[in-house]
Amino acid sequence: MPKRALPAHDESEIGRLRKANAELAEELAEALDQKTAMAEILRVISSSPTDALPVFQTIVRSAVALGRCLFANVFLFDGELLHYVASHSTGPDYEHLLRAKYPMRPDKSQVSGRVLLRKSVVRLEDVSTDPDYDRRFPEAMGWTWRMLGVPMLRDGRALGAIVVGWAEAGPITNSQEELLKTFADQAVIALENVRLFDETQEKSRQLDLANTYKTRFLAAASHDLRQPLHALNLFVAQLQGEPDPAARSRLVAQIDAAVGAINELFNALLDMSKLEAGVLEPNLAEFPVAQLLGRVETTFAESAREKGLRLRVVPSAAWMRSDFILLERILFNLVSNAVRYTERGGIVVGCRRRGGWLRLEVWDSGPGIPRDQQKYVFSEFYRLAAPDRDRRSGLGLGLAIVERLGRLLQHPVELSSWPGRGSRFAVSVPLVAGRGELAESPPSSPMAADPAPGKVIVVIDDDALVLESMRGLLESWGCIVATAESGEGAIVRLAELGQNPDLIVSDYRLADGKSAMETIELLRGALGVPVPAFLISGDTAPERLREASASGFLLLHKPVPAMTLRAVLNRFLALAEPRSSRHSGADPRPLRAPR
Repeated sequence: MPKRALPAHDESEIGRLRKANAELAEELAEALDQKTAMAEILRVISSSPTDALPVFQTIVRSAVALGRCLFANVFLFDGELLHYVASHSTGPDYEHLLRAKYPMRPDKSQVSGRVLLRKSVVRLEDVSTDPDYDRRFPEAMGWTWRMLGVPMLRDGRALGAIVVGWAEAGPITNSQEELLKTFADQAVIALENVRLFDETQEKSRQLDLANTYKTRFLAAASHDLRQPLHALNLFVAQLQGEPDPAARSRLVAQIDAAVGAINELFNALLDMSKLEAGVLEPNLAEFPVAQLLGRVETTFAESAREKGLRLRVVPSAAWMRSDFILLERILFNLVSNAVRYTERGGIVVGCRRRGGWLRLEVWDSGPGIPRDQQKYVFSEFYRLAAPDRDRRSGLGLGLAIVERLGRLLQHPVELSSWPGRGSRFAVSVPLVAGRGELAESPPSSPMAADPAPGKVIVVIDDDALVLESMRGLLESWGCIVATAESGEGAIVRLAELGQNPDLIVSDYRLADGKSAMETIELLRGALGVPVPAFLISGDTAPERLREASASGFLLLHKPVPAMTLRAVLNRFLALAEPRSSRHSGADPRPLRAPR
């Protein structure tokens, strides 16, 4: 039978369906190609965690293939300049132009520059009508008429751009733009992957380095702390059997020197703990540098002279703005190191004006620091590996403290060193207008009476040796002392004594699990009056320092020199009201020993 001819409208419908099927097949093929390209890019990202270039090369190849482009380029932005990093299908002349023009500051002569300036997509649908575009580039490609640029963004910050071009002018479709945006997202993932890998590697390296330094520190600290302790034991043994008063006085001075060496080591550790805890707050003021230089000369002149070194402090009339105490600590650490490590020659301390800064400089004629060690000397626990170094050269924290304090004060610290010739350390401090000569100090008032005799002091500590030594020292100053291992024990002792205290001195962490703050509040509540108090602790953990700072109580760290303890004691007792006036108008609760 002859085939029946289909009606015209049926043939038209079949044609439409065939066309729709073909378009759908083409879309499916494109989607499959895109999916395959994305999978390949992700595979390259995972296999190249240390270098994003293979990812960029894969992206530009895929962009040309899927976008049916004439070429594709990738550019990275370092915050100042755009850098050309990868391209595909550009040809030698075009690539030569790229390498000649980049790196460049973002501008309108390139699509990449416009993308960075706007941080958004740039469409250039007819290059021949754009007066700002650099015409050398389309000419090198035999004329490129249409271009598209997409930014690589992370958290709103432009990391770079991907730019593609076509040989014909005309509109750029949304699908072409979305495809390039997807590639830009993949490029950002690659950059982030490399950044995170580099950060992880750097942190791992820093941890390994810190562990090395800490291992070295523990060995050195064990030695350096044992040295004065060993000497201390021998001096005490000699003192016990020495009948001659002059020899006993000499031994006492040597014991004091050994204790001072131990204190110096512990103070360095305490300074680092305070910086770690973030409890140091600069107290900025304006003062003449002459005050600081005078302190340096007074403090170090004798120790330099004992080593046969010349210490020269160059005078200056300049004024600066800083925290006097913290800046003094920086300068003292630098000069102390210079005196310690310099065997012959001398040390010069002075300052230079540099714009709005005053640069304090410490020069020495010591052995210098080898170039390969200079980047490590400001690290914690790092000590120069010199076989003939002074075994009392500290724990390797002096310059770490300098660097931390410099950062806290925003005073840049610099090092220049010449092995075999010496070193120069410099600290830059804001310069301010001078105020002429300082007014003469007013005549000192007559010495105030000693506030300690007859005062009742409560000492709370869970160490029997500490309690006994504190009792003996305070009683030698004329104080009445009540010692206890806890707040409840202190209440019992005060009830037996029949007097309320003038001052409470408590260890920070006590055996009953209570903190000093809880114990002081317990006593104050039992007494019904806010008795003055301060804390003493051997715990230098950063969290303890933060807790103590937040409590508002003064915290001293063991070992506390007797002179420091006496000064703090006198200050509290002088500021405190007498017990009689403190209790007048109030009804202090009589203490009863708990049953």
